[in-house]
Amino acid sequence: MTSKALKIGDKVRFLNDVGEGVVTQILENGQVMVEDDNGFEYAHLAGKLIGVENAQVESQAYDRAIPTVLEILHQEISPEHQKRVEKDFKTKYREAQSTSHSAAEFEVDLHLHAIVDSQRGLSPAVMLELQIAHFERMLQIGIRQRTKKMVFIHGIGQGVLRHQIWSRVEQYYPDCTCRSADPRKFGSGATEVWIGEAAFGA
Repeated sequence: MTSKALKIGDKVRFLNDVGEGVVTQILENGQVMVEDDNGFEYAHLAGKLIGVENAQVESQAYDRAIPTVLEILHQEISPEHQKRVEKDFKTKYREAQSTSHSAAEFEVDLHLHAIVDSQRGLSPAVMLELQIAHFERMLQIGIRQRTKKMVFIHGIGQGVLRHQIWSRVEQYYPDCTCRSADPRKFGSGATEVWIGEAAFGA
């Protein structure tokens, strides 16, 4: 598939960067908008993209659609605040993807203060959605990096976030298993997710 043949919905790889994405818009200036693995859109020169053949029929169990940060924040906070939060998330995922975790324990803090700089204007429901989406995106990054074990620090609270983590893993990630993390290190506020070899694919 050549860059000239790109169309909306095509899966592409980046020539000058790691990762893949899906074409969301064709622009008139020789650029296309591509949504990356983390749900963020960036403009790319068409010539810097390589189409992935048969992308329309490719299916991976772990390529689950997760709401983007902007979809979660829609109508909840001002556009300016949305942009700040989105930029913060982009930085987090870029750093996570650029660091190899395959040989080490991958710890992810899901407390709100570790995810967003300011909780101002966010309802409890949106806060929980951000935490769940962040959990799934970080888990998918870990899977792509062939990480064996990840520790998600969620705190004790009322147990809602912990329950969501365990139920999502059971429902959507069949080759992964949950267990309570080491209480000597994390108390009762963390979950270990063990990632089976089958989750890594070929």
